[in-house]
Order: sequence, then structure tokens, then C-alpha cells
Amino acid sequence: MLQAVNEYLNGHFKTVEGWCIPHLWQVIEPLHELQTNLGINQPVAEIGVFHGKFLIGLLKTKNVSRGNFAIDVFDMQEFNLDGAGKGNLQALKDNLAKCGMAPDTVIIERVDSLAIRDAHIDSILARSGGGFSFFSVDGCHLPEHTVNDIRIAMKLTVPQGIIFIDDYYNANWPGVQEGVAKLYFNDYVNRVPLVYTCNKLFLCHLSYHRHFLDYTADFLSKHHPETRVKRVKRFGYDCLTVTPQMTSDKYLS
Repeated sequence: MLQAVNEYLNGHFKTVEGWCIPHLWQVIEPLHELQTNLGINQPVAEIGVFHGKFLIGLLKTKNVSRGNFAIDVFDMQEFNLDGAGKGNLQALKDNLAKCGMAPDTVIIERVDSLAIRDAHIDSILARSGGGFSFFSVDGCHLPEHTVNDIRIAMKLTVPQGIIFIDDYYNANWPGVQEGVAKLYFNDYVNRVPLVYTCNKLFLCHLSYHRHFLDYTADFLSKHHPETRVKRVKRFGYDCLTVTPQMTSDKYLS
């Protein structure tokens, strides 16, 4: 089903610099399957792309040839306030080409995400064809940036879409967890915790939460019985904590 993804995870994924765990696709696969069943095949986006390791995997998962976005400060390192991974535009372009992506597959935005305003969001929505199916938040790890970038993702992701928040439990970047906590403690939002796995917190729309949660749990039980799945509460919402068997190289069903 996802042959191109499997080839990437077992091939160029290992040579693209970055921090990403291939076992993420144990959970991404059923969510992609759900979106397909719902008729959703929108492009993907990421804030904080570094060299494209996770973004390329998402691109291959959705296989949409237009309207994908890579948002990063790249060489404008004065806006990289936490000093996290210095994005490299040429490395990203080289990796996209190496992995078989045409140059116009991804629209590259060199911008500080804190400077993105409503007019810019409207422009991205138009150029993406109405929003994204997958949106990865992996920019500056300060609480202010985390809240800002999640809010941007919420505006740009279709209701059936998934938002990924990187480094949620990473002790080196506590601002991510602080930002997520501030968001949920200070506001009611329609994107709620769905899954935590492999250093990322997944959010989905409240309207689809129960369906996505049950479908993902059933899929993992059937196709990855060696993976531990525990139902917990996060900010009052049912959420799966998924712990893959890391010695396994089975990433897809």
C-alpha cells in the first residue's frame, strides 16, 4: 500500500540528517488510511523542517504533487531563539531531489513563524488547495513559539487532518510541553490529544477523536501486536501512549 514510504524508511531515511523515528509510521499508516476512507488527500506542511527527514516521509505518505509547504527560518538564524537544529535550505533541496521529489512539489517559505499573520495564512490556504492533511510543528521550542505554531497549524489543517508536535517529552526542550500545557489550560481548542509516540504528540479534531482513537488502537492490535498501546488521559481527553518494539524493523503493516 505504501511502497514508496517503505522504500524511503529502509533507504534514504537513514542518510537524511535529522531526528525522527521510523516506527512513527506504525501510527501514521492507519491515520492515512482513515483519511483516504474519508476522501481526504490534502498536501502536507511542516514548520521547522531542518533537512527534511520527517517531511519527506509525510510527502511520500500522501503522495500529493502540489501545495506542500516547508516553513523555516533557514539562514535567518537571528530568529532561531532556542538554537535548535539550524535549517539548511540547500540540504533540504538536495534531499528532496535525492528522494525523487520534483522541485515544485514543495513550496518553501523562508519566514519566522511568529511573523505569520492572517493574510499570510489565507495565502497558504489558497496555495495548498484548502489546507493540509498532515501538519508537523517542529520549529523553535520556546513556549511562545509552540503555542503560536500550533495555532497556525490548527488554522491550516483540515478537520480530518493530524497535527504532530515534536519533542513533547524531550527533557532538553521543556518549552514544548509547557507551551502545550498553557494552550490547553488557558483555552478551549478543537484539536485534542490523540496519540503520543516516538517523541511526538499527535492532535486531531474533537469531532473525529473517538473514531480516530478506536481505529488506530484496533489497527495496532491487529498489525503490530508487539507494540504496547496504553489508553491514558491527556488534558481530559482519551489518548493512546504507543511504545513500539524498537528492535523491530516493521514500520508498516
